[in-house]
Amino acid sequence: MPEFRKKLTAREIEKGAICWEASQDADVKSVIPASLVFNMMLGEQEIANLSVEWEKRSLFVGEAIATAAIDSEIVLSNSRERGSVVNCHIFAPQEKMAIRKRLSHQEHSGRYLKWFAREDELYTRMFSLTEGFEIEIGGKRMKGRAPDFEKRKLMIGDLLRVFSPGDDLLIKWKTQEIPVLLIKRDDPSEKAQLDGTTPLRSLITRLLARPLGEFNEGEVKGLIVLLEENKKLWERIVTMQEENRRLKEQVNMIESLFEQFTSNSFFNSKKEFELWVAAHINMFEKGLRVIHRNYSVTLSNERKRRIDLLCQDRKGVLVVVQILYSPEPVQINEALDLLEHLRANTSSFGSELTSGQFKSADLRGMIIANYERTDLVEQCLQKQVKLCLVKSGCLIDVLE
Repeated sequence: MPEFRKKLTAREIEKGAICWEASQDADVKSVIPASLVFNMMLGEQEIANLSVEWEKRSLFVGEAIATAAIDSEIVLSNSRERGSVVNCHIFAPQEKMAIRKRLSHQEHSGRYLKWFAREDELYTRMFSLTEGFEIEIGGKRMKGRAPDFEKRKLMIGDLLRVFSPGDDLLIKWKTQEIPVLLIKRDDPSEKAQLDGTTPLRSLITRLLARPLGEFNEGEVKGLIVLLEENKKLWERIVTMQEENRRLKEQVNMIESLFEQFTSNSFFNSKKEFELWVAAHINMFEKGLRVIHRNYSVTLSNERKRRIDLLCQDRKGVLVVVQILYSPEPVQINEALDLLEHLRANTSSFGSELTSGQFKSADLRGMIIANYERTDLVEQCLQKQVKLCLVKSGCLIDVLE
């Protein structure tokens, strides 16, 4: 896909315009539509009625450029779906980067932040130089985990529950002795308000700078039509923003009611819950195969523990599944202690299973519970144990 890249200078930021050299004309023309005016998509914001001053090699964009950081990289590319629209991305230096996103119900429930494929470059740049860091939310800090770029997921933990589904979040780095990733609610007052008429005013100003004798009746009528269309478009944007605000409130209310409804499990006993899990084990992970049920293991202190379900995934790795029904702190600790013991003695455990014929090289842990507890979620995230929460027997949240 054709694209044009450059770093923004202080002069470009001051003027709110993108400039380039003669040697870059071909790159710019490969992404700019061959029309008098065109639209640009900057993130989720559409900027209408832009035009290029080819003789000056300049493209006025407005506030979107004027609020960028010096040395930010700007990338222009074609839109395959809409030929008259140019896609624009601005990537600030890592220490000055900020990501704005809306927290979904799924992210809030799973305690993670997720991004789309089109945002890969943004998140790659955001975390390119960071190995060990802390996350700060609401004045509290916790150790951060490196993003999973394959699943496009950044695990946060229970601190994410400070926010509510539908909240607009601002994610950026704080300057500290160690890197600190700050996540907070986005304050609209901190964002520069983009005037939808600015690009059109700039176009009209440049056209009116021409001598009056060069204008014909068709050009004057065209300008009047463009101005009227831009006014209608701006009125529609204001109306849609108000509708989105009302819809957000309704969605938050519906999601809250849905969560309350689904939080009540219909399982009447632990045995009933265990039977259901064993019969539907592939709902938690495709390809799991149950090898043993209620397998007895002796710990280092000679105490015996029971493995509820000993499984094997499609790669042949052993998966120890512990089923917790209305879990209490003692049950949680016992389940996690068992998993830690088996991880530390994976080779001997595999030898025991096969009567000394084979030794296992790897082992995974999984906890399946019918009730969500903060301490259970936190400990599973910290100890990298896959956690599956069953709600109403059909809704399953997976945290790993």
